Amino acid sequence: MTTTTDIVLMQQVAKGSEAALRELIDRYRERLYRMAFSLLSDRAAADDAVQETFIRLWTRARRYDSRHSVATWLYTICARRCYDELRHRRRHREAVCQMPSPVVAAEGPEAGQLLALLQQAVASLPPKQRVVYQLREIECLDAETTAAAIGMTVDQVKANLWNARNAVREKLKQYGI
Repeated sequence: MTTTTDIVLMQQVAKGSEAALRELIDRYRERLYRMAFSLLSDRAAADDAVQETFIRLWTRARRYDSRHSVATWLYTICARRCYDELRHRRRHREAVCQMPSPVVAAEGPEAGQLLALLQQAVASLPPKQRVVYQLREIECLDAETTAAAIGMTVDQVKANLWNARNAVREKLKQYGI
């Protein structure tokens, strides 16, 4: 959700304010990283996608339309960068790194194992389902914001989320959970 503060910060960035840029980076870096990592399963690639997002924010701030959410604009830039990377990997048949998610572990050994199994189940989702699951279930974005951020219709978001939830549920059943 864009606040008036976000819009003011975007206007300041458009005028060259590095302090405003730093504030937006501090607000959105972690959320963008979680989405990028969810899609790419690679820490370095996720870092690159987020860095590219903020470079584009800096260089294209004048193009920002304040009728739209700053968060949606940033998620869209980052998601497109991630999709470009996935297309590049597919073309060059690069293996996707299977690193654990940077989610903070719950307390106790069983909770840690459960979290690891949940992360594996989510990582096994197709990219579109994974990003929808990440934005809706972990980032708690509404369907409209998610749809705008990743270039889907609200119905496509809902369908992908339904499929993702079912796939995660089935995977967890396979693990005996």
